[in-house]
Amino acid sequence: MQVAIVGAGPAGAHLAHLLAKNGHAVKLFDAREAWEKPCGGGVTSKALAEFSFLERKDWPRQRITKVRLVAGSGREVTFKTSEELAVYSRAELSRLMRTLAVESGATLICTRVDKTTRVNGKWEIACGDKTYVADLLVGADGASSVIRRRVGVHFTSQDFSYALGWHVRCPSDRTPERIDIKYLKDFTGYIWAFPRTDHVSYGIASKYREWTPAQLKDKLRSFMASEQVNTQVEWQFYAAMLPALAESSWDRLRVVNDAEGWALIGDAAGFVDPLTGEGIYYSLKSADLLAKAVETKPGDYEEMWRREFGAELRRASQLQSRFYHGKFAGKPFVERMVQFAGWHRGVRNTLGDLIAGSQSYVELKSRLKRQALRVV
Repeated sequence: MQVAIVGAGPAGAHLAHLLAKNGHAVKLFDAREAWEKPCGGGVTSKALAEFSFLERKDWPRQRITKVRLVAGSGREVTFKTSEELAVYSRAELSRLMRTLAVESGATLICTRVDKTTRVNGKWEIACGDKTYVADLLVGADGASSVIRRRVGVHFTSQDFSYALGWHVRCPSDRTPERIDIKYLKDFTGYIWAFPRTDHVSYGIASKYREWTPAQLKDKLRSFMASEQVNTQVEWQFYAAMLPALAESSWDRLRVVNDAEGWALIGDAAGFVDPLTGEGIYYSLKSADLLAKAVETKPGDYEEMWRREFGAELRRASQLQSRFYHGKFAGKPFVERMVQFAGWHRGVRNTLGDLIAGSQSYVELKSRLKRQALRVV
């Protein structure tokens, strides 16, 4: 099969690697060199366990076993995770995954895709004065996916979050050994500090249009000042939209059409946890599932992703408002969560498993209730 993948981030590069390895003719399109995405870059222990190539010794990453959670009141708790996490530079991760794809036989075409047209059961992909032909067109071009819109899948403003922040250079021997997550009062999202191999990613994300970019910058700068971040070193600013699908959007979402020969993966499909913003696992997993479906019937991909992680992501959407704005025992839920975590190891373990990716949202409420009852 001839496959055209638009977008060479982790999702697109991983799919290209898998399909090329299976003997398909794969062309991977991206106008940009591997670039630094506005995110923490954290990879859960669940992803590390499932995708062994992420643990290659020659792939630079920062290993993390500690997490600090800070509530809006300033109350905080620091604990060890039950399993190790890793933090990657997204530019470096994308570059390495592109190399894997090319080594497997995929062709990387570093140019802009100007037009995609369905002609006689095939896709024609126009890039400047060149045109390529494919049986299957895959959109892997991120949250603002052009391919998604071209095939008729549309998100609304309620399906996005907005993130911005700075990458701050630091000597490798002074890189923090933990990730920090700070929650704010009356805020749907959080601030983060994720250490990478040679810099720290400081960022803030909230529901789209809930706060202005200027307000978000002020909140993040205040946090960075409280952390005594060095103002004399290089700061690199970033900002972007992130998928954060509403509950109802999951029900109507369709990410593959066998008859029309297209599919969506990763951020382009909206496969990001609406509660935490974590998307690397879902990028790789969706690529994995589509690669398997291509070997039999691409249309099976729809049922596969819903069975594998659809209920989890939909549940995350359901929990978002209650998590950030709900109350428990007369206090904001997040405040109680941090407070109880400071008191009880079971609550800390639950939160550690959630961050590591091994605790499902479907069973989270009942587990937290059990632990909370032990606390009180």
